[in-house]
Amino acid sequence: MINISKRDRLIDSAAMLFHHNGLTSTSLADIAKHADIPIGNVYYYFKTKEELALAAISKRKEQFSAAYALLEEHIADPRQRLIEATYYFEKVRDEYTRFGCPIGKIISDADSEKDNVVQTASQVFEDFVTWAERQFRQLGQGSDSRRYAISLMAGIQGATVMAKSMRQPQIISDEVARLVQWMENLPNRKIQLGKVAAKPDVFNAA
Repeated sequence: MINISKRDRLIDSAAMLFHHNGLTSTSLADIAKHADIPIGNVYYYFKTKEELALAAISKRKEQFSAAYALLEEHIADPRQRLIEATYYFEKVRDEYTRFGCPIGKIISDADSEKDNVVQTASQVFEDFVTWAERQFRQLGQGSDSRRYAISLMAGIQGATVMAKSMRQPQIISDEVARLVQWMENLPNRKIQLGKVAAKPDVFNAA
């Protein structure tokens, strides 16, 4: 049996409760109770709820970065990497329909644009856009690559908001299918121009 440290238990509980109940509605006492750790012990690891929120976001950021690295390692075709990354949202569609996007929910709950929590959470979205942009560039999309990457993320996030508000997970499924079809039909301009596609860069998780 894996022995999970108290700190990690607190982070995992915080991530789940922030997603399910929201940042504002979740207290340190709630997190301590869920993690089965005395509230007094929480302050040994985290002085404020903000510190715990930052730790929870950072863990999600690391998990997504590891997923991007696995896609880079095991899938040679950048188009297929993008498609596999998009299919992830089909797998979590029921959870996202019920609770929304975990990162988007934290951003919407945070106090202001200057909030450290907002800035850190927003970086998770930026990481995806940067990664997706690189895949589109490897398909020869050039200056359109970042625009395409942002559109991909915007499509998923928009579908998540609509699915949650209307309680219809099929909205996410339909958007995933639309985005996959779009990417399948997107031309590989490097091949079209008779150029040899460059060897994909090794994903840098840092």
